Amino acid sequence: MISRARAFRLLQWSTVAAAIVLFVTEARTVSSARPLVLAFFIALAAVAFRLRVKYASNFLGLEAAALVPAILILQSPGATMLVCVSADLIAKTLRRHRRLSLPSAFDVAQLSISYGLAAIFFRAVRSPAQAPVGLAAAAAGVLLVFFFINTLLVFAYLELGRLVPRERLLEMGLFQLVALLLLSPIVALEILAYPVYGIPGLLLAFFPVVLASLVVRNMSSVERKYQRVARENRELDALREISNAFALGGRADRYARTLEGVRRIVPAEAMAFVQWMDSPGEEQLDIHLAGDVVATSDSIAQWVRRNRLDEAPPGSMVERVEIRRGDERSIVLSPRMSFQAVLHLVTPEMNTGLLVLESTLPLLHEASSVASLAVLADQIALVLQDQAIRAQLQDLSERNRERAETLDQILQVSNELKSHLTLDTLFQSIVNAVARSLGFNEVLLSLYEADRHVFVRRAQFGLDRGWSEIQGQAVPAAEIMRHWTDQNRVSRSYHLRHRTGDAGALEQLLPAAALRGQPDSWLPYEILWIPLQSGERLVGCLTVSDPKSGLSPKRDSIRALEIFANQAVTAIEIARSYTDAREQSVRDGLTGVYNHRHFQEALQKELGRAERQSRPLTVLMLDIDDFKSVNDRYGHPVGDAILQRIVAEIRSEIRADMDLLARYGGEEFAVILPETPPGQAAEVAERIRRRIDERLFRPPESDEILRVTVSIGLATYPSDAADKTRLIERADSALYRAKRGGKNAVAGSGELPGEVPPVTH
Repeated sequence: MISRARAFRLLQWSTVAAAIVLFVTEARTVSSARPLVLAFFIALAAVAFRLRVKYASNFLGLEAAALVPAILILQSPGATMLVCVSADLIAKTLRRHRRLSLPSAFDVAQLSISYGLAAIFFRAVRSPAQAPVGLAAAAAGVLLVFFFINTLLVFAYLELGRLVPRERLLEMGLFQLVALLLLSPIVALEILAYPVYGIPGLLLAFFPVVLASLVVRNMSSVERKYQRVARENRELDALREISNAFALGGRADRYARTLEGVRRIVPAEAMAFVQWMDSPGEEQLDIHLAGDVVATSDSIAQWVRRNRLDEAPPGSMVERVEIRRGDERSIVLSPRMSFQAVLHLVTPEMNTGLLVLESTLPLLHEASSVASLAVLADQIALVLQDQAIRAQLQDLSERNRERAETLDQILQVSNELKSHLTLDTLFQSIVNAVARSLGFNEVLLSLYEADRHVFVRRAQFGLDRGWSEIQGQAVPAAEIMRHWTDQNRVSRSYHLRHRTGDAGALEQLLPAAALRGQPDSWLPYEILWIPLQSGERLVGCLTVSDPKSGLSPKRDSIRALEIFANQAVTAIEIARSYTDAREQSVRDGLTGVYNHRHFQEALQKELGRAERQSRPLTVLMLDIDDFKSVNDRYGHPVGDAILQRIVAEIRSEIRADMDLLARYGGEEFAVILPETPPGQAAEVAERIRRRIDERLFRPPESDEILRVTVSIGLATYPSDAADKTRLIERADSALYRAKRGGKNAVAGSGELPGEVPPVTH
């Protein structure tokens, strides 16, 4: 019985061969096509291929808008196939890093077969005296023939290659059918326009395809951003699921739940979970299988020992995720699978195990999947490290109950840190945890800024008295790190125990440090630093003082602090990623101000607050005058630079702590001025208008001086409007009145008493 892989490759080669045979059979019809018309359709089809865009995980093919008219006008299957192949190859060569491969050859072949057979169908049904309207109707039949043939070939290709989940095939087919139905009116218009207006008319009818491609590209860009945020949310859900699976001891279904957590972010169908302790000579391997696995635990154990995978030292620079395919796999969980990912579960403290995943889908090897798996590997390694530490706690409890309780508190605190997603609350949670669970009365958390080589104080416990003065203060890193010497090193921390000649400088490192130390224990000016590091990168440091016990911490206590510090760094990195993703979703990529969606949400909230407090709120709508002529004359880079400069000028005239500036669209901006009546708002708007009017712009590589002006319209709640939609409409109407009044002006709402009249300059 032929295997799926061989059937897949056979389909590829047979499709290419069939396309060649069909073209050779119809090659005689190419001569009937006029060379210039043939060349025109090749160029038009190449443009259509380049307009292809991916949306909702489906490619929107627009080449039918060029190839169907070619079928009806050239009336030659051979010429149609020549147009299809030539245009597709031209489009592919224009893309970066494209090379001819068997999959790309199949793509060209299945399209040429589909359009070639559609052309043969048209030749069979057309009549010599067919009117243009009849040709337009025939175009719909040609589209349907192409759709059924192309769908059949593509579905067979995707199903045999298991390139997408089976349930997505119907979705893809419906997407392509809807796309062709939407193209049908354009194709009909091209067929009707060509006999009367020739090639110019056909090009004009083709133009909506270009617009549709641009619109879908913008939609696709927004969709990708949402998908990235959604993927990060799925990663957090998966990490939470796996953490919960291991948090409860003795759960028999923890590995099935682990596989379910992994499946939330990647299409894993088989899993082997291998766990060991960090001792290099450990003979016992804990192996758990889940999903569609054929391999046995013994074969996996032999593979681990043969390759000495359990001997990788803690903190080694091992590749977190290794991807392998087909025969490249050194261990095969299931012969039915072709794609494998091996996750090395290693932390700086211990080598905890391996996670082997396999799938029939190539989605497992996509860059986004590999990145998610790397995060997953780090989290599972930390979870296993937590589990290992729990086991150590149980073993040590008989000899040192107090020490075991301390380490258990570390684990509880680290689990709490995983739930914090905002940086400020996370920083405060970290210092609170060190003070509460690890026994220090004074704790300071500082973040390291490499560009300035300083430590910035961000959170504290026990330093309330002077915190308002030193919060956010930057301390030169050299002042701290000069004490990080081998003499003061304990484990990976630095413990300064004795007073030195620069005691005053030490007091500045930890303001309000305890001076009441006992002579036989913790000494005055004694300080312990725990660096916060992510790999080789310094993130910050914890500075602790005044232990509750009154005794200088021993090495075991310092190691406990270091284990907690590693958990804290992981939480900080996750929180930073979450904060960055959330900030990017509400910011305009060019200017850095808020985007249209965030403006709408913020305005609704501010209106609610204004209503509750019975205070006015004004909205400014600002538009750059004649901005299109600037782009047309100097180019979009100059236009972009002007947009950024305009934003800087607006920001200089509004309140940073209250007002909100957003890019409303294109060259239009919006400003929310809370607690601002019309008169004050008009003054702000006039200052903005005058400031921009007085600025001169010099385009790069030009001696010209460019003057840019803006028109501003404003409307105030509640005097002009009582709801968001009406308020924006009134401000927008005022903006257009300023435009009609000569531009470079400020105008208020024109229908209510007390309006701000247009001031034109």
